[in-house]
Formats: sequence, C-alpha cells, structure tokens
Amino acid sequence: MILSTGWTTINAQTSYSCHYREFCNWDEDAGTFVDCNGYDEPSLFVMNSDKTMFTHSIESMKSTYYIKTKEYNEDVDVWLYDVVSDVGNEYYYIFDDKNKEIRILAEKDGQAILIRFYVKSIF
Repeated sequence: MILSTGWTTINAQTSYSCHYREFCNWDEDAGTFVDCNGYDEPSLFVMNSDKTMFTHSIESMKSTYYIKTKEYNEDVDVWLYDVVSDVGNEYYYIFDDKNKEIRILAEKDGQAILIRFYVKSIF
C-alpha cells in the first residue's frame, strides 16, 4: 500500500488475512500437483514496507521469513520470493494479489509440495 500525503509518499506494510490452507503433492508422471487436501485455518501474513521480510502468524505460532531475492513477474502479475525462515528453512513464496492466493513451493521428505493459502482480505 502506498499513501500520499501531498508532501511525501509513504510505503506501508501490507497484510494478507487468510482463511484456508491447502497441501498438494507433486506427481512426477503427470507433471502437476495432485491430491490437494486442506482445512480452515485463520492466518495472517504481514510484509514489511521494503519487502525484505514478512511474518506469518497462526493461532499457535509466529514465524519470520527473510527475503533473499524478489522478482515481480509482469506476465502473471505475481511477486516471487526466495526466502529463509527464522529457523533456517528455505522456501519459494508466490504472492498473487489478483487471485488472492499465497503459494509456497517446498520439499517434504524429498518430495516437492505446494502449500496454498486462500486470502480473505489484503490491507
């Protein structure tokens, strides 16, 4: 969010309120993610104004992610982030404001997985 006061422009943090989390497994033969299962889960992502870090909060925990690289993809209108968590795990995040989704590409037990958060509100 960018605010203009007439004298100065202020970049504010952006928050993503989510209501649902979904996990999908990669099917090597089909070349796509399959077997998607999810559940209702309120959560909040808060991106700092410089897009150098964000936090993700759920009822039971809060994690911080530090952005190593970021790229805006004009073709599909998404922000791509290569991040490291506050405990050292690496992930690839896709913030898709247009479709109101946050997607994570990660590895679990040597297999690629997709974690998708459905965004209720962006403010």
